[in-house]
Amino acid sequence: MWSNRPAVLREENSMNAMRVFLMVLCLVVACVGAAAAAPTTTVTITKLASDGVTVIDETTVDYVWLEANLPVMGDGTTHYYHQGPVFLDDPDPATEEMLRWNPAEDTNVLTKDMGAVKGTNVKDLCDLVGGMNAGEEVLVKASDGLSKTFAYENVYGYSSREGPMVLTWYIDGLSTYPSGSYPDTGYSDGMRLVWFADDATNPFGVHAFGNWNWHEAAAPEYWYYYYSGTEMYPTTTGLSVKYISDIIILSDDPAPVTDVLYDGPVTLTSGATFDVTAYSLDAAGTAYTVSETTPLGALEATGLS
Repeated sequence: MWSNRPAVLREENSMNAMRVFLMVLCLVVACVGAAAAAPTTTVTITKLASDGVTVIDETTVDYVWLEANLPVMGDGTTHYYHQGPVFLDDPDPATEEMLRWNPAEDTNVLTKDMGAVKGTNVKDLCDLVGGMNAGEEVLVKASDGLSKTFAYENVYGYSSREGPMVLTWYIDGLSTYPSGSYPDTGYSDGMRLVWFADDATNPFGVHAFGNWNWHEAAAPEYWYYYYSGTEMYPTTTGLSVKYISDIIILSDDPAPVTDVLYDGPVTLTSGATFDVTAYSLDAAGTAYTVSETTPLGALEATGLS
């Protein structure tokens, strides 16, 4: 009877150790996730060449600079809404599709209140690094790695129904955030992408970026769906990227060509010198002795000096 006791204790200790390990692992994952999903206060705008690597221009700005130097979108009072999935079915596929796109914009809208937000037009941000050309795309990237791509037409050629794409850095009017908060004072989802659509379609009279708005404004490859099994439900809430850290223009511009003045070996001899005559600051043309193992010596060795 007692001969099995040590084995039982060892098994119990092993199980307890495994429980502790799993608990610690869960805490680590939770902490990493929380850190990665922190609100952002700065955004880096980059324009890449057509090779997808070469940086043509780049700048980093914070929300304080944006508020002070670029046009502010939103008045801090008007609320803006997106639209969630419309969970309706129909035996006829065409009818079901239209039910889910919901052109009337009357379902799952008021629950998707983005708040009385203020921010900066993404178009104005792109212009900081030279802007976009027709046919190009912009990549909006979050600090947690999530990213979404949008077409030039939706950044620069938007209709009033969809409205401008806005990088929001201020929020008010929602109980989930402190009143009048910025990303570092309580806007925990900022900086966030929100569309400032008009109020012409929905029966509620609110500024709502509806699913059908996006259907009509964007090419199919930019539509967003919520999936439940094999079922697809259009939604615009999924386009609202949080914690934005980067806006990257994927331009068609070729990478700048670097002028190469010299491409070859340079031999420098330790202790060797040469004479240089100064003219610009020395009217007498005094000669100076310079070591070969200096930057000026290396330039002399190329024959370009």
